[in-house]
Amino acid sequence: MYRAAATMFFVLMGYASMIANQGYGIAMALAGILITACRIFDGLTDALIAILFEKINPAKGKVRLFMLVGWAITIVGSLLLYNWAAGKFDGIMGIVMFVLCYVIFIIGYTFTNMGTNTALIVITNEPTQRAMTGFINTLYAYFVPMLCNNVISLFVLPKYDNQIGIPMLTEMVLWFAVMSLAFTLLACFGLRKVDVRETFEIIAKKQGEKEKVSFKEMWEVLSKNRQVQLYMLTAVSDKLAQQTMSQSVVNTMMAGILIGSYVASTMVGNFTTLVGLVFAFGSGVFVSKMGAKKATKVFSWASIALSVLMVVYCFLLGGPNGMNKLATLGMPVVIYTILMLLKSGSGMALTVSENIMRADVVDYECERSGKYMPSVVSGVYSFIDKVISSFGATIALVCISFIGYANTTPQAGDAATWPIFWMTMFLMFGMPILGWVCNIVAMKFYRLDKERMVEVQKNIAEMKEKAKNNG
Repeated sequence: MYRAAATMFFVLMGYASMIANQGYGIAMALAGILITACRIFDGLTDALIAILFEKINPAKGKVRLFMLVGWAITIVGSLLLYNWAAGKFDGIMGIVMFVLCYVIFIIGYTFTNMGTNTALIVITNEPTQRAMTGFINTLYAYFVPMLCNNVISLFVLPKYDNQIGIPMLTEMVLWFAVMSLAFTLLACFGLRKVDVRETFEIIAKKQGEKEKVSFKEMWEVLSKNRQVQLYMLTAVSDKLAQQTMSQSVVNTMMAGILIGSYVASTMVGNFTTLVGLVFAFGSGVFVSKMGAKKATKVFSWASIALSVLMVVYCFLLGGPNGMNKLATLGMPVVIYTILMLLKSGSGMALTVSENIMRADVVDYECERSGKYMPSVVSGVYSFIDKVISSFGATIALVCISFIGYANTTPQAGDAATWPIFWMTMFLMFGMPILGWVCNIVAMKFYRLDKERMVEVQKNIAEMKEKAKNNG
């Protein structure tokens, strides 16, 4: 549950370029640059909020506090961005108001993510349980976007003739506000037993001296922990690709223009996500037996192969002239669904591995430095992640400006052309392939396989026992 609200806000973030253009009169390429700049600022706030997270340790826990505060700030930012200020400003004031509202949104999102990422790490350190929590986290990471897309495609868009505009986005935010609150409250209830002061006590304190957490510790994690660096390369390259392909303009070109049916595309997505969760469960078992390193290598190769097959198949359908075959029931959509199912399952397996890898490098840092600082590791990762992945919106929006969408947004019903086809293929399948290649390279140097993690857990247990005996 703790992943659900953050994932919902991530989906909402994908529509920022749309509201920038239609609600504040900002050109698409400029909107991408502004969103990138705000995301870099978001990365800086991660570092500051990580320090704040480590400095407080209330008896009732801090994960739930950060999740609740994060939800409140994010929803206020969302209502400002999509509802209260949209359509009321343009020109220079439009740019100023868009940036201001978006900054409030991302500050709240940072609080939410700090609580979410830490919850994933601290909930368990037992290898088999960690694999299963990775699977459950992946389940929400895929189920929640599917839920959001269903709400948008089946309940919101039809009211507005399938056109993405200010009224449609205004209603969408209200749906997201209610659903994210429900998920946040359920997560707080589920974390009540592990979100306690004792969980966050640092192992290797000097007697009588309170351990201080500062930017120095964050820099040491980044500069001295080779495994954290390799994990970041893996996770950040994937996130950059995900940020690019998840932009609403990319979905509009694929579902609204090439396929020509949001409903058909959503139904295929529903089926492949639900059935693909079986793969995620299986990958959780695989990772628990083989370790995150091996799973990442295997499923990165599988994802590359399946993505290439997807592009070839879409081309063989006839490109922009034949993709509309996927809007009606028949053999073309059956084959497409099978390929999407396999690709979705492989992607879910990589998400499980990435979640487990993050917890592994936190434990490795504890072994290396004697400091258990899950939020610092998460903060360092989030800073690098957001600086790099912030270019996702810019990449998508600059790319589509080359095919005729410099000042307008793609909309359902636009003519399907070869430039739109190839740009969609690149953004949806080509960008992820680049990320998976980075995974394979990083895993050649990554040392935290299953056997090494058993040793890490043994060493941490000995450190805890020694600290206890020393008083």
